[in-house]
Amino acid sequence: RAPWFGPSAWVVSLRCLLVLAAKRKAIDNERCLQPALGVASRLSNSPISIPSPMTQTFTITVNGKGAFPCRADQTIVEAGQQAGFGFPVACRNGVCERCMGQLRHGQVQQKNRTIHAGEDNPSGVLYCVALPLSDCEIDVPEVTAPGELPVHQIHCQIQQIDALNHDVSRVWLRLPAGKKIQWHAGQYLMLNLHGESYPFSIANHCHGRNIELHIRHGDDNSATQDIMARLQSEHTVSTTLPAGLRFIDSAPEHPVWFICGSTGFAPVKAMIERLIALNFSLPVRLFWGARTDADLYLPHLPAQWQEALADFDFVTSLSDIRHPDHAEGLVHEAALEALGEPDLPLFFLGGSPPMGWAVFDALVAEGVPAGNIHCDVFDYAPRD
Repeated sequence: RAPWFGPSAWVVSLRCLLVLAAKRKAIDNERCLQPALGVASRLSNSPISIPSPMTQTFTITVNGKGAFPCRADQTIVEAGQQAGFGFPVACRNGVCERCMGQLRHGQVQQKNRTIHAGEDNPSGVLYCVALPLSDCEIDVPEVTAPGELPVHQIHCQIQQIDALNHDVSRVWLRLPAGKKIQWHAGQYLMLNLHGESYPFSIANHCHGRNIELHIRHGDDNSATQDIMARLQSEHTVSTTLPAGLRFIDSAPEHPVWFICGSTGFAPVKAMIERLIALNFSLPVRLFWGARTDADLYLPHLPAQWQEALADFDFVTSLSDIRHPDHAEGLVHEAALEALGEPDLPLFFLGGSPPMGWAVFDALVAEGVPAGNIHCDVFDYAPRD
């Protein structure tokens, strides 16, 4: 019996005990894991899916607005939403049909059916239940790209009209209740009157249902005088919004300089309000030009913005008269005089097409990168 109690025997016995303990632990872990997975499955509307490292990924191009990656085990709507695209959808099982669209290129699997581009499929594809089988080009109404907002045509209530100076009035519109309508600070809307559409910058950032417009209706502009007469005689007005590609939504990574003239102040006001809401801490500069001091309006606002922003300063400039409280000359000249590092700030311009392009040329000549200069004029009145 001596070998049984020797050192070798003890080693063998210890190994056997360790193996038995490991097996028991594995069995206990499996028993604990199964109920936990069952609870998770019951709480979820769909089984837990862990993507395999080998799952193929395809590229989905939507409405010509951009593209996003989509795994073969993902629905196209799910992948698009993860990438920041906005799909019209009210369900996840193809019932509401809001996500229905056309397949321009590629092939998808919709439930148990494979659909190829070019097939006679008048009802379209339900992309909330469609999995990609290849790279695809799709067309779905009302899809928005990341950062893009949906466009609405709606009737707004005309709430109030106030005179801001001798030829500028502020018009307050109120959006209808029950429908979420958004815009970015710096964008504009269209007033739809007499079968024509007229663009006006939105003068407040998106907060609630009120929209503020600044409309100049001097004797030299009969069209805006007609618009004001119509607004003063009606209770509602048809609008289309939002529009415009030059705006501020998130906090820029550079100082921001604004150069504007007359009612080009309206989109600037909205963007400065947005910077205040974002607690923007980098320098903000405003250069606001007019012909005479009577053409300026809301003179108290710049002083209020100095209190609200960490680093804000402003200059008002008059081109036709001298005044001790204002700079003399064209407004962009005051900006150029203050410009120390041309490649540092982002510039937002507000004004007419001739003014916008003239300021653009002057800034570029001083070394400002063209990509740092933003103005709606560049989009709706491009140069040849």
